[in-house]
Amino acid sequence: MSLRTLSRLERGFFLFYLLLAFALVSLHDFRVLAFSALLFLLVDPALAKRALLAEIFFTLGVTLAYLLRALWMPPVDWGYLLTLNLRVFVVTFLTLYTVRSLNLSRVFAFSPTLQFLYTAALSQIESYRASYRDFMLALKSRTLKPMRERKRYDFLRAMLHYFAVKSMHNATERTAALKARGFFDRA
Repeated sequence: MSLRTLSRLERGFFLFYLLLAFALVSLHDFRVLAFSALLFLLVDPALAKRALLAEIFFTLGVTLAYLLRALWMPPVDWGYLLTLNLRVFVVTFLTLYTVRSLNLSRVFAFSPTLQFLYTAALSQIESYRASYRDFMLALKSRTLKPMRERKRYDFLRAMLHYFAVKSMHNATERTAALKARGFFDRA
């Protein structure tokens, strides 16, 4: 199969992913979403676990906020809450599956602008991964015994502060780079 044909197939699959994600987000029947979640769980249990771990904090935050709101404005619509959480899981799984299955660089090859933005985002992600790995290796090399809870929170706080400062610095640099390439020119 030629590279050109492969690129077309991947773009077609990506378009299918976008349409399916839109359809799933627009869906309000929790039974269809539950069936989709079960199907995805059977297709790839490891990826389903990864999707669940990726969205667990969002799901917990939204669910708790909804339940707290229900204290002042009952009743709780459990169907809505179930539908929302299933929708987040299904779309997260689908996104992880798509990103794992496709070469997004080839998908965006038709547009130099999209390919540049994809490359910039990917370099940002890899930079954060490397920094995170460095933090964890530094922690491991400097501790002989398990850290106390207070020290773990201090380490986590310092790491989060570093990432926040790094994000602001990188955003400033990326904005300047994009401006230099004409991305924010007014026509």
